[in-house]
Amino acid sequence: MSLRRPSATLWLAALAAAAATSAMAQPATPPADFAVCTACHEVKPGGVSLGPTLFGVAGRKAGSVPDFDYSPALKAWGMSWTPENLQAFILDPAKTVPNNKMDYSGAADAATAKAIADYLATLKP
Repeated sequence: MSLRRPSATLWLAALAAAAATSAMAQPATPPADFAVCTACHEVKPGGVSLGPTLFGVAGRKAGSVPDFDYSPALKAWGMSWTPENLQAFILDPAKTVPNNKMDYSGAADAATAKAIADYLATLKP
């Protein structure tokens, strides 16, 4: 009997680890309003299209994706993409960083901006 107890314990530990890994591997579901972002942005690592990749954007220094031609205004802004900065930029890009290149007038409301920013925070390694 003493041999079964360690085996059961190991089996349960392996099962818990597999469940945790599976949960971490599942990407978050983007809010419906995020669809407009995908017209210009990738959400995979290293992806660049009209806009820089949004993978890993939360916490990243603004204007720092290599080989992307940011506006001088965004490069000079000097901020990082904190939750508050992301929400402000998503809500009103032209007000947050005047003269940026992003052709997007902003989210419909603060709740939408927060939902998109919360989703972006999940796009990380």
